Amino acid sequence: MGSVLEDAATGRPLWGVDLATLTGALSGDALFTALRAEAQEQEADADTARRAPLTRVRATALLARPWWLPVFEGLDPYTDAVTALRQVTTAPEAVVPFPYDWRLAVSYNGALLARAANAHLERWRQRVAAAPEWAAAGGSRPRLVFVAHSMGGLVVRAALEQDLELAADTRAVVTVGTPFLGSAKSVLALNLLHAQAKPNRLVRRVQEMAATLPGVHDLLPGYRCLDLGLDVERLTPADVARFGGDADLAARSLDGHARHRWEGFVLPGHRAVIGEAQPTVQTLEEQRAGGAAVVAGRRHAFDVEEDGELVRDPTTGIPARRDASGDGTVHLPSARTGTEAVTYVYGQHGTLMRHDEVLRQIRRIALERPQGVHLGGDGTGPGLQTPELGGVLGVPLTLTATGLDSPAGVTLSVHSATTGRPGHPMTLRRDPERADGALSAHFTAEVPDLYRVVLDTGRHTPLTQLVLVTEPDA
Repeated sequence: MGSVLEDAATGRPLWGVDLATLTGALSGDALFTALRAEAQEQEADADTARRAPLTRVRATALLARPWWLPVFEGLDPYTDAVTALRQVTTAPEAVVPFPYDWRLAVSYNGALLARAANAHLERWRQRVAAAPEWAAAGGSRPRLVFVAHSMGGLVVRAALEQDLELAADTRAVVTVGTPFLGSAKSVLALNLLHAQAKPNRLVRRVQEMAATLPGVHDLLPGYRCLDLGLDVERLTPADVARFGGDADLAARSLDGHARHRWEGFVLPGHRAVIGEAQPTVQTLEEQRAGGAAVVAGRRHAFDVEEDGELVRDPTTGIPARRDASGDGTVHLPSARTGTEAVTYVYGQHGTLMRHDEVLRQIRRIALERPQGVHLGGDGTGPGLQTPELGGVLGVPLTLTATGLDSPAGVTLSVHSATTGRPGHPMTLRRDPERADGALSAHFTAEVPDLYRVVLDTGRHTPLTQLVLVTEPDA
């Protein structure tokens, strides 16, 4: 969801420009309605993109300012990542951002990316051929490197699956927090109305929009994620519809997961950069509330034997549960699928592309330098947890630091992400309501705004997350 969208006919911004569409009590209603996918947009696939691309909504740029939405939480701009890559290329135009309409199917956007990538590679090869000193220095024909965050990695995979010649022309694919097996959070976003979450107005807008979007359904978990107590099952289209989504869109997404399990397309030169140690929803548990199917997120996963059977406690036969960790949105098994070349960082999903270690890694890969040995992947380390539905003006927000033995030497601060107004350090204390020894602090906003929470342990790159505070519903 990191691309700016606008109405193609009027030029009116629809997404990623004016934060007032989220913070205002009424201002975003029309825009969220405009973002819902129409029937033609729901049906669009790779063939549609090749024959007659849709024109109602236009993706104009990557996010250039912080953004936020319930459940998925903060999204940081991609400006730093683009700048970091342009600093290590022969010319700035070697790096081309690819914004896309994230509302639509991954297969549709993959076809558009394949076309854009082929055109970019051809232009660059012509430029290199016209500069003898570049050709001599390179010693080989130019190839592509894709750097993709979150859903972007799925779009790259779709592009290269659809165009095997493009895959052969690709030197490396760097994915950052890509949910190859899906993300359980997508189900929580579809279930918001059933869960009767607050603040009501913004939550209602997001759920009603998400339920129509192929792109959100393409993030559905394809792994066994529905915890039934004595067993764990994969989602079915009927499950998704019961939880607030669309059965047809879910069927297309889950069929895609099944195909990837059987075919196992390998991304060329795939390196994965993954956030870990953050409290992450990994599985789902269905509950009943007034006749509605309410989904609760659980921070544990299940292991599967080579024969596909669940690992169970030998004494009780109950499926063994463990915290597989993740970046707050994507759990580790989903993000590292398809490669053993993995770098782990302590970071939140939506802010990874501004993370110093992530930027260092993508520069090293672009320069064909070794990544080195990076231990990690066990889920231990500092974590940050903020209210995933945001907050309401005047009501204290609970901000939590996990994985720390003591608050000594640790600072937690909050400041405005839109104005840069400095905030005040928070006091972290043991949270008596948490059994994991977490540290918590409470923050009460004085004005509606998008706030940046920063946790600095003094030993690692500071962890950051965004949280939106709105006025109470009218």
